[in-house]
Amino acid sequence: MKPPNSTRKSGNRELDALIQRGISEKVFPGAVAYITEHGVVSYCKAFGSRMCTPEIKPMRRDTIFDLASLTKPIVTATLIMRLIEEGTVELNAPIQNYFPEFIHPQVNISHLLTHTSGLRAWRATYLESKTKDGVVSYLSQIPLDYPTGTQVVYSCLGYILLGALLEHLTGESLDTLAQRWIFQPLEMNWTRYNPPLAWRDRCAATEDSNSFEKRMVDYQPYDWREGVIVGEVHDENAHFLGGVSGNAGLFSTVTDIGKFCQMLVNGGNGVLTTKSINRMATVYTTGLNESRGLGWIILEDGSLYHTGFTGTSIRVNLERKMFAILLTNRVHPDASRPGIIDFRAKFHQSIFED
Repeated sequence: MKPPNSTRKSGNRELDALIQRGISEKVFPGAVAYITEHGVVSYCKAFGSRMCTPEIKPMRRDTIFDLASLTKPIVTATLIMRLIEEGTVELNAPIQNYFPEFIHPQVNISHLLTHTSGLRAWRATYLESKTKDGVVSYLSQIPLDYPTGTQVVYSCLGYILLGALLEHLTGESLDTLAQRWIFQPLEMNWTRYNPPLAWRDRCAATEDSNSFEKRMVDYQPYDWREGVIVGEVHDENAHFLGGVSGNAGLFSTVTDIGKFCQMLVNGGNGVLTTKSINRMATVYTTGLNESRGLGWIILEDGSLYHTGFTGTSIRVNLERKMFAILLTNRVHPDASRPGIIDFRAKFHQSIFED
């Protein structure tokens, strides 16, 4: 991939203005945007601030972001596909085959990947499981919210379970697997779970004192983190699991994510087979309320799409060999700020639908 020193010949000023407007309307304090077409980086710019309290720090193109749920397609779904390629697991294998304590025999790996398992969207495992080692048992016993396979309900719980499954099947931690099978081969040198202290000054700040999750659980007593969170995973379930989870916890830069997206566009680069990428890009939820592939939303034009709660998003069009990445710190310092859903839609539409 060529270095990010070129700019798009058309639409640059409009995109600049859109992002500046997002900052002025307080959708997010700062952002980094990155676009690649046919292996050429056509846009890479930073805007605003990576931190605005307790001090102001400008956003940089090499800022490290908490990717939140982008962890799901980048790490969890990718690693599951690797195990499927190796014959370690089968896509339609029941979860009960690997976790006998799981009480829903009809739920399989495909259901978890496509968010059709019946598991609810979210629960505070850190309040209900009590111990990190007990999370699988806890998730194995909770009732389903709807009949398996009848609708799409985006579920962090399903991906926590998939992360645990990966560790169970390989005997390795999720962060070690991701480093060996994804980050190292792609030279994603600024991508990892639990970034070291030496990286902290480059990290975009997230929320102040987990106020959003405190409200979610009606301020139940817990060892809540105080102060602005920087360089630690924002998601409290992932933090409870030591910062390494299948649903969240990954940190990276826009250029490293670009290497991952280019791998998809190139057909795998030794990380995945082209067959696996095509399977991930296939709609498995035809007739349901959302078009979901394996780890990804599938948009009308066939693009792979995913977002993260902290204000991140990726859109990859395999046929057009292009992708766009938008990383923001929209949860800083308060995760209740509105507007990110509409903004992300406008951002990606301005690139892919012009």
